[in-house]
Amino acid sequence: MIKKAFLFILLVLPGLSYSQKFRVGIGLVSEVAYNISEVSVGGLSIYEGNQKNKDSRLSPYIGYEQSLSDRFIASIGIQYYQSFTSLQVKVPFPEFPAEPFSKKGHTVSHRNFEFPLEVSYDLFETGRIKWKLRGGLVPVWSSSRSSRYEEVPEGPDWSQEVVDALNAAETIPRSFYMNYQYGLGLGYGRFELSIFQSANLSNSISNGYTLYGTTYSFDRRIRSTRIGLYYSFGLKKKDKE
Repeated sequence: MIKKAFLFILLVLPGLSYSQKFRVGIGLVSEVAYNISEVSVGGLSIYEGNQKNKDSRLSPYIGYEQSLSDRFIASIGIQYYQSFTSLQVKVPFPEFPAEPFSKKGHTVSHRNFEFPLEVSYDLFETGRIKWKLRGGLVPVWSSSRSSRYEEVPEGPDWSQEVVDALNAAETIPRSFYMNYQYGLGLGYGRFELSIFQSANLSNSISNGYTLYGTTYSFDRRIRSTRIGLYYSFGLKKKDKE
């Protein structure tokens, strides 16, 4: 299905008679991770709690758009941003009732390459401003990496089991998943300011959590709010002789 959509946009759209444009832009991504997963192994509780990136992440964009009619525009593009999976391990302290546990954390970073397949619709104009609805599907390829604990850190609440549980965070991310996005755009000349929501199409973007050869269910989802500023410039065709 995804391959057919790519082939349609890349091969069919450029042959249409309506205007064609390149589009460049920059966006800000504010992401929230949420799930209900918690794994218990050997007395350890392993989970990723609700998490929001403190800083918005930059997301550059470049794409191609093709008008289908006076109001409809189809587009394909590529955009990039960085995100993180933060795993928490709760270590019990049975000898200290006042502080029954401590928490240890480990972070996996993701380089996300998204390929939005979108359609926008011109709702109406107020003065020189065009109000637009936009929405579409977004295949995402994600490359993940994390540092590993090679040795057990010093401390009474550290052990080889805790280190292994933290290092296993790298087994969680899925390298490919699908999103959908929708939002509102304001166009003025060649510029457009958009605000939109993005969320996962599936119930989980996790491979699960694998520790000591056993894979545990570890559902996780993300959603994000995005603001983008875009600039479009037309493609001029040579006149036929």
